[in-house]
Parts: sequence; C-alpha cells; structure tokens
Amino acid sequence: MIQTINKPKTANNVSSFDAIKEAHKLSGNPEEIKEYYDKWSLAYDQDVQNEAYCGPEYIAAYLDLLPKENGKFLNLRNPALEIIDAGCGTGLVGLALRRKGYSNIDGFDLSHGMVQAAEKTEAYRNLTGGCDMTQRIEAYPDNHYDAAVSCGVFTLGHVPPTALEEMIRVTKPGGLVVVSTRKSYYDSTDFQEVCDRLQAENKAKLVSSIIDGPYIAEEDAHYWAFKVC
Repeated sequence: MIQTINKPKTANNVSSFDAIKEAHKLSGNPEEIKEYYDKWSLAYDQDVQNEAYCGPEYIAAYLDLLPKENGKFLNLRNPALEIIDAGCGTGLVGLALRRKGYSNIDGFDLSHGMVQAAEKTEAYRNLTGGCDMTQRIEAYPDNHYDAAVSCGVFTLGHVPPTALEEMIRVTKPGGLVVVSTRKSYYDSTDFQEVCDRLQAENKAKLVSSIIDGPYIAEEDAHYWAFKVC
C-alpha cells in the first residue's frame, strides 16, 4: 500500500536548485534515497521545472528515433509493445512517452511517494514502489519489455553504473535500454568501464549515444542507447 506523504518542509524554505543539489549529496544508500524522495515528492515537479529540466522530453524523443531490432523502428501502433520506466519518479518520462504515442508503459521507483505522484499522471499501466535497481526486482520477469528507459537516475548519490544490468535483464533480446547520465556522473564514476564490460560480455551493444545533450539548466547530460543481446 502506498502511504500518504506529508508536505515536506523543504518545499517552503529551500530553493529548487538547493533541493536538487542536496539529492546529489546522497550516499547511494537505498533507505536514505527513499526517505529523501518521499519527502521531496510533492515539491519535485515544481523544483525541476524551475531549473529548466528537459531530460524526460529529450529522452522520449531520443527513444522515438531509435531503431529497435534489425533496423526496424518501434511501432507505436503495436498494442503489444511494452516499455518500463526504471526510476520513474513523479512520472515525467511516462507523460513524455504518452505524448509520443506509447501506451503500454509500466514504471517503478524506490520511493513510494514518487510513485504516488506518478499514479496521478495516468500515464502508466502499472506502477511499483520500493524497487531497488541495485538488486534483482522480483516483480519484473526476465526478457519481458521491448524497451527500458531511465532518466535522472544515473546521477550523483543515486545508483551505480552496474544498475544497467537490471534494466538489461528485464528487456527482451533485441530490445532497447536507453538512459541519461549527468555529465558529472559520467566523469566521476566507472560508467564507461561498465558499458565496455557489458559489451565484452555480449550482454548489450551500444547503438547510439548523444554527448552533452540538453538536460537541466545547470548541466548537460549524455544519453545512451543499448541493444540487448
């Protein structure tokens, strides 16, 4: 059951920029992240809007332009097409995907407060809270989704680059895994080394990337698209 979240005191006395920067100081501990985002969930959309956050719209457009398997593009008219929004937050990516014509979108997040906000968008078919991407999420079977998308999750203080493996696990062979990484995250983690290892192990193949794409007023992001092997 999703708990009702009280209005966070940070919504009134901390600037939007500071709220975002505080999130980057998190240690990567799931309980700490969950607590922060549960409190932030009511103010999150306004805070990121204040900082010109365009990542969700950009990653949805990026996915829309990518070929899936054997050069074929994702068919928006195919009712069987399924997408998982990993770390869905308040549902900004889900809304962007719906505007592109996608309808079978599931989502999960560590924070129940964020999932509660995402439910209000009505962009998702199913949503699950309490999901830690650093572990196997039992609610989601192997090789199920045509595409897995994650925006704003591979950022400082949040998940390690190895969380890509859980996205790969739930995506069908030939499907796409599309993620954003803040530039600061890419520069200070072993994201590139993890990508190289996943390709060497024939788990995924990088098919496209955008370096320094639009993301938020403070900083650009890199966008990555992998085909699952």
